[in-house]
Formats: sequence, structure tokens, C-alpha cells
Amino acid sequence: MELLQAVLLGLIQGLTEFLPVSSSGHLILVPHVLGLKDQGLAMDAFLHLATLLAIIIYFRRDLSKLLISLFTRKSNDPYRPLAWSIVAASFPAGLAGLFMGDWIETHLRNPTFVAGNLLFWSIVFFAADRGSTRKESASDEWVQLSWGQVLFIGVAQAIALLPGTSRSGITISAGLFSRLSQPAAARFSFLLGTPIILAAGLHKTVSLFNDTQHEFLFTPFEFLMGFLVAFAVGYLSIQCLLAIVARVGLLPFIIYRVLLAGLIFIFLAQ
Repeated sequence: MELLQAVLLGLIQGLTEFLPVSSSGHLILVPHVLGLKDQGLAMDAFLHLATLLAIIIYFRRDLSKLLISLFTRKSNDPYRPLAWSIVAASFPAGLAGLFMGDWIETHLRNPTFVAGNLLFWSIVFFAADRGSTRKESASDEWVQLSWGQVLFIGVAQAIALLPGTSRSGITISAGLFSRLSQPAAARFSFLLGTPIILAAGLHKTVSLFNDTQHEFLFTPFEFLMGFLVAFAVGYLSIQCLLAIVARVGLLPFIIYRVLLAGLIFIFLAQ
């Protein structure tokens, strides 16, 4: 049963980490709906590192340019100001996680809050999607973002700590509000999220090593299977999101979020 749960969690993490449907919300709901034990901190850490690897491999060219530009002194390097602005824009989510992460984990990890947040942010996502510009994206459009636009998207990313929000959904929407095209907003969402996904994975890993009382629910093989499934599905999910957002926007994900919220409220009423 634990192997099946590990594979299922890897599938859910790979799908929902990048699609605008809230990975944290789904990982909270699974034990409640299926009557399973909470997967624990160790599996959460492994799954986060798996999806981090997927995003690093998929965007390796862009990420390498951004990383190199942090240490270059070329004034005409278009990636240099963007790289530093991404670093600055990661601070709001980092500080929110540092000071509020434990409180959120303790008080907001419940289906009622997840359902309400799914519904509320679906309205915001719909407004951003309907008001966005339906223009073709230049290959380097996101490189031209101003500091103000990047910080606005960075602050939006901090809100994604609330279960049921979706980091990708809220940062793509913030990008659309900043007048980016759908493809550029989605691409920048991934690049901006890389430091935060890395920080979340490392934080969970460090917390795991500090917790001497932690009981491991899964065997090493089950951990590996969850990791591989999350990586493979996450990689495919990136391709899927970029293609869907470029063609039809966020609407399919908004419809799913609303339906899921409705099902949760029905489930809770029983």
C-alpha cells in the first residue's frame, strides 16, 4: 500500500507543482479523501527536490544564462539586471515562509481553507486571464521586465504559501496583470519560482535532519519511486502548461479549480 501511495503522491506532486491548481492543497486533500496516513516531511522533501530537478533540466539554458549573468560585469548583458531582480523578488516569499510557514502549516492545512482559497483565487486568475493581451510572445519578452514588474510578481508569489492558491497560478496572473503575454508570463513564472522551490526543498530536508523523532513511512525504494514519478510527470507538466497557456490561457485550470472546490464542500457537508 505504501508503494502505491508513494507513486500516487509523486504523480500528484508532478502534476500540481507546476499546473495552476495548488500542489500543497492537493497533498493536503489526498490523506483526507483516501483515508491514508500523512506522507510526512521526508516524502514532501523528496518530491520537492524531484520537481526542482525537472524545472532545472527543462530551463537549463535560461537558468545558466541568469546564473552566469550574476557574476558578469558586462553592462550590456540583458540577463544581468533581470537575474538580480529575480533574486530580490524571491525575498518576499522567502521571508513569508521563514516567519509564517510554521503557522500556516499548523493552522491552514485543512480542506475547508483549501476549498475557499481555490475558489477565491480562481476569480482572480479569471480576471487576469480575460484581461490579458492576446499577443504573440517575443522569445526574450520576459527579459525586458522592469524591477517594479518583477517585484510585483515576487510579492504575489509570497501569497502562494497559502494552501489552495497555486504558486504558478498567482505568478502567471501577476505577469498577465503586468502586461506580459501568456507564454512569457508562464515562462517567467517558472524561472522566478526556481529559487523558492529550491529553498522549500532544502528547508524541508534540513527540518527532516533536525527532527530526530521522525518516523519514516516509506522504504528507500518507495522514496525512489515517488521521486522518479514526480520528476517525470513534473517535466511533462511544464511542457503541458506552456502549451495550454499559449493556446487557451488559464481557463481550463480555473474550471478544474472551481469544480474541485465544489466537490470538497460537498464532501465536507456529508
